[in-house]
Amino acid sequence: MEDLCRLRYLRKFLKSRFFPFKNFVILSLTYIILINQLYSNPILLANLEYSNPNLKSLREDVKDNLKASRSRNSQHKLTRLEFYTYKVQKSDNFFTIMARTGMNLDTLSSVNNLASPHDLSTGQKMLIPNMRGIFSQKENQNESEENKNEIAKDFKIPAEKLIFDPNRSQWFIPGGELIGKEKMFFYGFAFSKPLLEGRLSSGFGKRNDPFTNKLTFHGGVDLAAPKGTAVYASADGKVDFQGKQGGYGNLIILKHELGYESRYGHLSKILVKKGNKIKKGDKIGEVGSTGRSTGNHLHFEVRRFSKRERPVFRNHR
Repeated sequence: MEDLCRLRYLRKFLKSRFFPFKNFVILSLTYIILINQLYSNPILLANLEYSNPNLKSLREDVKDNLKASRSRNSQHKLTRLEFYTYKVQKSDNFFTIMARTGMNLDTLSSVNNLASPHDLSTGQKMLIPNMRGIFSQKENQNESEENKNEIAKDFKIPAEKLIFDPNRSQWFIPGGELIGKEKMFFYGFAFSKPLLEGRLSSGFGKRNDPFTNKLTFHGGVDLAAPKGTAVYASADGKVDFQGKQGGYGNLIILKHELGYESRYGHLSKILVKKGNKIKKGDKIGEVGSTGRSTGNHLHFEVRRFSKRERPVFRNHR
């Protein structure tokens, strides 16, 4: 909090014309150091009570920055992008955190790379910015004016409003929103059930390992079904891998848009080849018990940017 106060004081002082150039250079360097500290050491939100002074400050910044991001008046300036950190409590859910902090779905999911509203767990640390917006997912981002102008053009906003986060090497788009496809993935409408019929035999999360009986993390869901049951692509994609892979046995990995992939393990048959373009609902394999398996079932996973996510899917068609 002390760094934040110092930063705000320096921000005002640097705008003053009444100090020597040497002091300007020294203060500017100090300002940059404090900025980097704030990126790497977010401000703590101990709770989401409205009486919490840090929460009050956050909500005020969000309100002011929302006006500035929507305004075409050059006098309406955005504040510096700052982050708060909050540890998820047992009683929390995505939507209560969103409402209490003044955020929206787009911001919380983009900043924290969440795959769905269910992608929260007690004790998880969330980053909450002091303005609504999203991070650009464009590849090979850098701080150059050329890159900045390209992204500004993509989002149809003035380039001067974009903010580069050196910690992520990504451009933050104040007031930016997720595109329709991103919201479909987030709400689970992008993925369908990979089996028309099947029984959930093991869910996502902590469980007792069937081989060791030790508590372990299960990064997908197991759907029990007879050998030979048809396995369908859960979403449009491209075959990135097909073959044997460790405990998965016979495995298919489909790459989807926006950093998502789905995995289909323990198959008895693989009916696709690497590079094949697949449509949602296409038959890609058959249920089996290959690899580290105790019986016929499909192990199904969803990952985003290599992180395992809780699968949320709808029925086919």
